Amino acid sequence: MWRRVAAVTAALAMAVLAASVAWVSAGAAPGCTVLQVRSTVPGANSTLYRVMLPTAESTRLGQLDYRVNALGYAASQGLVYAMAERGRFGLYTEGIHVVTLGRSGEVRDLGPVRADQRGTPWHPANTATAGAIKGNRWYVQDGNQLYAVDVDPASRTYLSVLSRTAVQSSHWPFALDDFDVDPVDGELYGVSMTFSAAAAIVRIDPDSGRVTKLVDAPGLPPSTYGSVVIGSDRALYVTANEVGGLYRVERDGSVTKLAGVLPMSSSDAAGCLTQAAPMPRPPTPRPPTPRPPAPELPTTPMLAATPPPAPPVQSPVPSATPSTPAPSTPEPRSIRTPPVPPPEPGAYAPPTQEAGIEHSGHDTKEKRRWALATVLLLIGGSAAVRRLGR
Repeated sequence: MWRRVAAVTAALAMAVLAASVAWVSAGAAPGCTVLQVRSTVPGANSTLYRVMLPTAESTRLGQLDYRVNALGYAASQGLVYAMAERGRFGLYTEGIHVVTLGRSGEVRDLGPVRADQRGTPWHPANTATAGAIKGNRWYVQDGNQLYAVDVDPASRTYLSVLSRTAVQSSHWPFALDDFDVDPVDGELYGVSMTFSAAAAIVRIDPDSGRVTKLVDAPGLPPSTYGSVVIGSDRALYVTANEVGGLYRVERDGSVTKLAGVLPMSSSDAAGCLTQAAPMPRPPTPRPPTPRPPAPELPTTPMLAATPPPAPPVQSPVPSATPSTPAPSTPEPRSIRTPPVPPPEPGAYAPPTQEAGIEHSGHDTKEKRRWALATVLLLIGGSAAVRRLGR
């Protein structure tokens, strides 16, 4: 232990000689959301944060009832798995528990880890510090041992230790505190302090446990790095526990400082979290297909209701009597008036003269009238005689 403290002290003394660190602006790298736990006091329960990268904007989600570490993100489940060494009532006597964390801070205790398929409780000698999930295997480092735990909920060996591998390294003065899985090559990557008191990027083979130093990162201050997350740009986002600070480390060792944070006794992180699915929008109704205009019909004026016709009156059927044809009307012919025969003697009485009346003019007219009548009678008589003679 004193060697580890001495190494950290010597490294802090060399911090002045470290390369300068540039600050990053928002949008310089693809976005990434992680869940991070921090403990400022040794042995205290963890406080959960949601951190947006690369802006380093942190949202405190609350203090947990657990002290957790070795976080790993199961993307297929949308959950972060964590090892809890203690709960709300103190240390677990039956072994380390597994808890899951949701992106909004939901916590669920799944019970103790089983050491094998027979269900034997797992009692590690030390506390698990580093963790990452690849597929359905959760790689957890405890001291110099690397364990693989099954996190497939449909498996019979769910939450059981499947394998154990010894970590092999000749570069560490003290343990590696966190790593993450590179989604491209499937290897584990982290940051560790070397014998030269400089931070370096290292790679761990999860099958053999072999640790390989890749490149120094002189821009990082000497510290333990308890939180390591690999972003979609394959850069490492790390947190320096003892000195505080959130950094972005390229694979070539170049460093960019994202934000300053308070020093802490321990930290861990997992991500990048899958973006929450947005609420589905209701389907946009299609506009109705315009129909051709109906042909215009002639406008019929409204008529008053016509009463129903009266039933026909049946007239009595006449008896079968031969109908008499109507007499035809002869065309009128000019009728010649036959001559008036001369009066027979004694046929007319002599006119009687009334007394007291003047008859002189009257008599003259009467005489003329009689003379004319006589002429007519003569003419008519002669005509009749001629007709009879034919």
